[in-house]
Amino acid sequence: MNTQLKGKIEAVLFLTGRALQIPEIAEKLGESVESVEEALLELINDYACRDESALEIDDSDGYILQVKDAFDAVVNQMIPVELSIATLRTLSAIALHSPIMQTQLIEARGASAYDHIKELLNLRLISKRRKDRSFILNVTPRFHEYFKLTGDKDELKKLVTITQEPEELLLSEDQALAT
Repeated sequence: MNTQLKGKIEAVLFLTGRALQIPEIAEKLGESVESVEEALLELINDYACRDESALEIDDSDGYILQVKDAFDAVVNQMIPVELSIATLRTLSAIALHSPIMQTQLIEARGASAYDHIKELLNLRLISKRRKDRSFILNVTPRFHEYFKLTGDKDELKKLVTITQEPEELLLSEDQALAT
């Protein structure tokens, strides 16, 4: 088998930080779907046969490289994240609606979201890039790694434990407290 192709697939999965489908991987690498599928299955088998590996390829909703559950304690020790409920709501809104314009988020969540954005940027859970007079916010691969998500927004909606519906996550804190 082409070990170089397996390495390329591994690099794509590592750098992307979200679940990818085989045709998407093939397109990124300029390879055939069949050769990518074959190499990906071998790569999954390689990880499964290496008990000492901290990584695995999850294939529940596409393919994503992630840290095995057995190593959660190490990951949490290295990148502990404690977020206030308000900051977690802002992060949830960004994740569910990403990419989202910062002006839209601030309008919906209130001015305190500026502080939340700063905190989330410092934790490298979100990214921000300029677009016109505002910024586009998006979650990062670190967000997906930390919360063990595949990048599927439907999965994220299921995991949101806040009492509001996902569409209501864009309410400002004052509005949320009033309800």
